[in-house]
Amino acid sequence: MTPKKKSKSVAKQVGASSPGGRNRRRPLIGPTAVGMDMHVHSQYSDAPKTTLDLITEVCLRRRLGVALTDHNEIRGSILLVERQKVLVLPGIEVGSKERMEFLIYFRDPEQLEDFYRKNVEPFKRQRFYAKLNRSFTMLIPAAKELGALVCLPHPFAPSYKNLNFSKKRKAALFDPGFFSMIDMIEVLNGQLADHRNFKAFMLSEVFDKNASAGSDAHRPQDIANIFLRFDRPLDRRGVFDLLLFPIKMGITQPYTFAGIAKTSRGVIPKHLQLFFSRKRQRQWMMKYDDDPVVNGRNGAKA
Repeated sequence: MTPKKKSKSVAKQVGASSPGGRNRRRPLIGPTAVGMDMHVHSQYSDAPKTTLDLITEVCLRRRLGVALTDHNEIRGSILLVERQKVLVLPGIEVGSKERMEFLIYFRDPEQLEDFYRKNVEPFKRQRFYAKLNRSFTMLIPAAKELGALVCLPHPFAPSYKNLNFSKKRKAALFDPGFFSMIDMIEVLNGQLADHRNFKAFMLSEVFDKNASAGSDAHRPQDIANIFLRFDRPLDRRGVFDLLLFPIKMGITQPYTFAGIAKTSRGVIPKHLQLFFSRKRQRQWMMKYDDDPVVNGRNGAKA
């Protein structure tokens, strides 16, 4: 009998094994996945067409999990976790008053809610959805106290997102006492050109930080274009534990400069709508515990 030929795949078939070996595997709890897009936005921040239903559909079809990391917002992440249809790592992308952004991942949704109520919601700004009135030197330690994993995303993105944008900000970020709190660096971002991602990879090598990868999707077609791939199905606890160790990345399509140009044309108008729309501002500034969706969810639990 002739052996079957291995089918070709666009995605890189490299992944990570969890520490401890096969003998220590435990029963999986809840949804599982063979990979994880670590950076996705939804209708609850600046991606109005990227609904929770569409994210769920893509993840189920691809057998992938997702870290829903909206800008200074958690409603989408919490609701997607509670649907229990796909693997979701509770997360948020916080933007500090220095205009630095960080991806923060939590083991449990309750930890994310606690962090949001105390460190994000009281410091929100009207219109400026991606910028809080709170320094990253206070946001990150608060997250670490709750056992969170902190990732530095797109460190060489254009404009103010680039860590070289301000010498004062860069000095504070790379203070040895503070930078030790950074667990990962996003070395593959689906919206950036190759040379910017390469710089991020070199930064992770120089400072010996674990690598992360995400699509940074703001449009439905970008979801899971870049993801972390595992060697076997994992649940949420397994993914969180695995992120403490170096892992490899996989991609499903080239991440080129043409891709970022096309994406920017589609995303920037949505950013302007958020800035000028009073309806979106009311939704943005609504207290988490006053949201009727959140209240309805809590009522259903009671």
